[in-house]
Amino acid sequence: MKNAIKELLADRRSLKEAAIVAILALCIYNGMNLIGWGNHMFSWWQTLIVAPMIGFVYWVFTSGFRRFRDEDVTPS
Repeated sequence: MKNAIKELLADRRSLKEAAIVAILALCIYNGMNLIGWGNHMFSWWQTLIVAPMIGFVYWVFTSGFRRFRDEDVTPS
């Protein structure tokens, strides 16, 4: 278990992308609300809570998929 977590944390590219995704989610949602196109599902403080969660989920999936990208999955 510890090795798997260390491998996930070693994937710096996914960590950077996850931070960018979290910031973009926050900016896009609040920006759409500012110009009047938002759905007003969340208030600004709920968006601050949800944006890091979106980045975390993105990071987990991309890091997990990248661990197995070089494996051969063709049937033999």
